[in-house]
Amino acid sequence: MYKESYIHTNDVAINLASRIMPGNKTNIFFVHGFLERWQSWIKIMDHIPESYNVFSVDLRGFGRSGRTLSSHKRSTWAEDISKVIKKLEINNVFLVGHSLGGPIVSAVSQMNPKQISGVILEDPFLGSQPVDKTGRASRGKLVAETVDNSHSLDEAINKLRKLRPDWREDIPIEIATARKLTDNFLLRVPREFKDDFDIEDIYEKVRCKISLNHSNPDFGGINSREKLENIIKINPNIQVIEWNNSGHNIHRDFPVEFSESLLSYIEK
Repeated sequence: MYKESYIHTNDVAINLASRIMPGNKTNIFFVHGFLERWQSWIKIMDHIPESYNVFSVDLRGFGRSGRTLSSHKRSTWAEDISKVIKKLEINNVFLVGHSLGGPIVSAVSQMNPKQISGVILEDPFLGSQPVDKTGRASRGKLVAETVDNSHSLDEAINKLRKLRPDWREDIPIEIATARKLTDNFLLRVPREFKDDFDIEDIYEKVRCKISLNHSNPDFGGINSREKLENIIKINPNIQVIEWNNSGHNIHRDFPVEFSESLLSYIEK
């Protein structure tokens, strides 16, 4: 259903999945978070009607895209996506970014202003230390160690299923596969790539329509109410959509509802 192809930016080969129908006027472009790949959006893409073109990318260093270099910076991801969208020669693009993808798509909207019609953020990184009311970091560390200590992908998937029997059937497959396909450079702790984004400046300068899907910190969301209010002061045009029963991964936990909300916002 989705065609995968490489887009060459003259600097790196970026893996892009797409579903394009002739005559469609609206393009939805998904950008995943850290330690994910384009398939993390597939349940959302499946719920998007064929009257929309959809694109989902593997960021550099993730999935099947080209590798990172030691000089890698956070802004490198935004520059890659900007070049991909220019190469595609598409307009009326709505960028959807989860977590790390949030500041990336916000930056891209400023690099490609004539092509971008809107930005949709899902529990985006807003700078400083993420809130962790549920022990998300310690659980994540255990998941990472489980995958890294497994001798094969199948072993990692089976171990995750035992570790997290509460997860939906597809989640251990996606998490294990995404981590196994991630550059070792990006896995190193502390992170070695340069964080050269001025987060407040990036969100302030978004000039197209913009929404922020806010996850509940009590369920695993990464942003406090204080952070949210601060970013709204910086850019009052941000429309906040509250997800009181969801943690960090709204699109994974509520795929149908998130798809409907996304389309409703685009069509306003």
